[in-house]
Amino acid sequence: MTSGLLKLHGDSIASLQRVFDPAAITLLFVLFNGSYQSLAADIQLLYCFWFALLVTILLRRSGIYTSYRSLSLLSLARRVTTRWILVFAALLLFGFATNSINSFSRLNIFLWASSSLFVLLASHVGLRKLLRIYRSRGHNSRTILYWGSFSSAAKFADQLAACPWMGLRIIAWFGPKPSSTLSHHSLPEYGGNVNEMRLWIDLNSVDRIVFSHDCADGFELSDLLCFFGDISLPVIYAPAWACSSMHFTSEEIGGQICIDIWGSRQRLLDRQLKRAVDLLFGIASVFILAPLFLIVAFAVKLTSPGPVLFRQERYGLDGKPFIIYKFRSMFVCQPGDQSALKQATRNDPRITPLGAVLRRWSLDELPQLFNVLIGDMSLVGPRPHAIEHNEFYRLRVPGYMQRHSFKPGITGLAQVEGLRGETSTISSMANRVEADLRYQRNWSLSLDFKILLKTFLSIRSPNAY
Repeated sequence: MTSGLLKLHGDSIASLQRVFDPAAITLLFVLFNGSYQSLAADIQLLYCFWFALLVTILLRRSGIYTSYRSLSLLSLARRVTTRWILVFAALLLFGFATNSINSFSRLNIFLWASSSLFVLLASHVGLRKLLRIYRSRGHNSRTILYWGSFSSAAKFADQLAACPWMGLRIIAWFGPKPSSTLSHHSLPEYGGNVNEMRLWIDLNSVDRIVFSHDCADGFELSDLLCFFGDISLPVIYAPAWACSSMHFTSEEIGGQICIDIWGSRQRLLDRQLKRAVDLLFGIASVFILAPLFLIVAFAVKLTSPGPVLFRQERYGLDGKPFIIYKFRSMFVCQPGDQSALKQATRNDPRITPLGAVLRRWSLDELPQLFNVLIGDMSLVGPRPHAIEHNEFYRLRVPGYMQRHSFKPGITGLAQVEGLRGETSTISSMANRVEADLRYQRNWSLSLDFKILLKTFLSIRSPNAY
């Protein structure tokens, strides 16, 4: 019974927090500010009512009440902190709009905001930390029956073993009959085929079923779906063909259930808002950095022969080509569609001495602000690659061209996560693509501002050469 209650409590954390957080924050506000005598008692009561209602609405819309079972605690702490800052800013605006902000002590407001943030972090991060420790010790776990080939089962078991704090473990494995010599340290012994699996389910209990399917298994996917549909347990499909760059959301089209795998779901209003921010910051940056533009341009012209600006055709939004502008940092100016085009490498002899400095501090990218003003690029988005490199990687990295469902950017999530520079292996490009597509899935203006801030703080990169 204790285990069952703990599992129920774990699943209900978000629901409890939706009630606890606004109540705790409102109570703290009353404790710090309720005794302030410049407001009449009935006005204080009415103000606290509207305050509690506003806090409840803003927190519910902040996006912190979603599943964080697979999110790092550091990412969760950052998300809770940024959301509370936004909520606090909205509450201050409410105070100014109602002309009630002057009725409260600034010190008390500061103490309330700080203590509220502490309560939110304790509620969301601290509680989950305790749950993860508890799960790592084998408690509050979910059991899984896995159906699939040996390779897919072993891979899934390794992923679960690497994250013990998730509290998920495979207790039974069934699938197409493997070789009797196959075994894996994180995987239970092979339990048999469909008939044995049916018997095992009738005699044992399990929290959920996870299955994958391969055409070579000898089983039709429709047969497996019929089998699992006849079982009253949660069933999860883990496609063997899935990769980290994909996202899975469902929608109904004409009565047919369809699954989105790739593609941007950014609304027109969001695109226009992002474009407005690009224009505002782009124009301001060009005016502020105009002297630096002139200094770099003269330095490029005086230190090596050739044009000041490097122009190259690259793929932009929806894969349409555009001309990108950069300060020339090499002795050569190669077209982007040249066969066997070589990426810049460390100590590349093609790079001029000044070009090495420009690349290290990302100053060669400054002319792309004009690409932003023209509308070919955005301040933040997937970095555009040379056409020859695009044609090479699109055949080797699943979902590569999906990067172009967003307007390319001067900087991006991949760059601030240390994935810029030379991609010497296919896996390094795959990691960059995964970050680009993750940015597209999670896009928001706050994420753009966060990336811009991180770019500014890490403008000198050891990977830029």
